[in-house]
Amino acid sequence: MFKTILLPVDLEEPGFSRPAIEVALRELDRDGGRVHLMTVIPGFASPLVASYFDPRAVDKAHKAVDAKLVEFARQELPDDVHYDMSVHQGHPAERIVEEAKNIHADLIIMSAHHRGRLDVAFLGSNSSRVVERAKCSVMILRRWDDDAG
Repeated sequence: MFKTILLPVDLEEPGFSRPAIEVALRELDRDGGRVHLMTVIPGFASPLVASYFDPRAVDKAHKAVDAKLVEFARQELPDDVHYDMSVHQGHPAERIVEEAKNIHADLIIMSAHHRGRLDVAFLGSNSSRVVERAKCSVMILRRWDDDAG
């Protein structure tokens, strides 16, 4: 059983996180354990990208994502589960590893997107970067569709 489970959520594909939530609920120590949901807004933290946006627009986007994460938690987590949430800006893998350290996570559970080999070679995989850099256990859940190749 794990006391602090970090669960990164892609709010653009909320259903993609359901298997990770199911595993987290099974692995969570219900006697004082917590799930920490997080999501990352990519791009705004880059000085180049940020220079094109009014700071008020960035703040508005951050608040909208925060509200969407709150609604996601209400829909997906049972009432008896203790949880925290956070919204970050930047590169997803870096933010996930940083947040795991900050909250003293003892497990990160991620659903991996199935990407082709060329995508992984050129872009890298957030899940593989998290596995390489995290100081705690990481569980990657893969979903292989018949047509994904």
